[in-house]
Amino acid sequence: MKIALMGFGKMGREIDSMAREQGETISRVFDSRHPIKPEALADVDMCIEFSTPDAVVSNIRAAIEARKDIVVGTTGWDAHLPEIRNSVKESGLLYSTNFSVGMNIFFRLVRRAAELMRNAQDYDPYIQEVHHRQKVDSPSGTALSLARILLSQIDRKKGVLARPPEGKIPPEMLHISSTRAGVNPGMHTVAFDSEGDLIELRHVAKSRRGFAQGTLIAARWLRGKKGVYTMDDVEL
Repeated sequence: MKIALMGFGKMGREIDSMAREQGETISRVFDSRHPIKPEALADVDMCIEFSTPDAVVSNIRAAIEARKDIVVGTTGWDAHLPEIRNSVKESGLLYSTNFSVGMNIFFRLVRRAAELMRNAQDYDPYIQEVHHRQKVDSPSGTALSLARILLSQIDRKKGVLARPPEGKIPPEMLHISSTRAGVNPGMHTVAFDSEGDLIELRHVAKSRRGFAQGTLIAARWLRGKKGVYTMDDVEL
């Protein structure tokens, strides 16, 4: 594939390195400071987007106008998804809050655990996540995805509390706690606590290579497809 990298931060550089190792061609590299014009994408097969929440929607629109497939790893643009979904006609778009193969298997494990806990009223679910101090969003997009999974399966939880609580937490709220420190690439814990015992499921990222590997798997899977997809659609 001839790949255009939209955003060249830590993830962009990791994808660049792994793609070259795997024999792919990086045809274009765009930073997050300047708008991308559709004509600049004429000679690429695939766009991979890891820029910033301020730039992502513009970058997606450029890829759609150029009729190029695009894999999107930037989060924080959910409000634009209905508009984008209606615009994708002649190409493919695949987005995810986390492209790690292990994390996407973890999502499926958490869904099954939540199904089993649906009627276990004594168990109170919560989410803890830890990332490096440079991470912009808090809670992470991955933590919010995990929260959506729990809310979809456990009726006694009605909403998410994603900030430090002021006083007691209402029992119907699912609490996400976030820590930002050091260089941790990412740790997510989903737990179910009761008076009798505690059940924990945990995913620990060791480096960004797992995210880069999953992104390239997603890009190869997307080739030739039209419409909007997520990692749930990818055969892992």
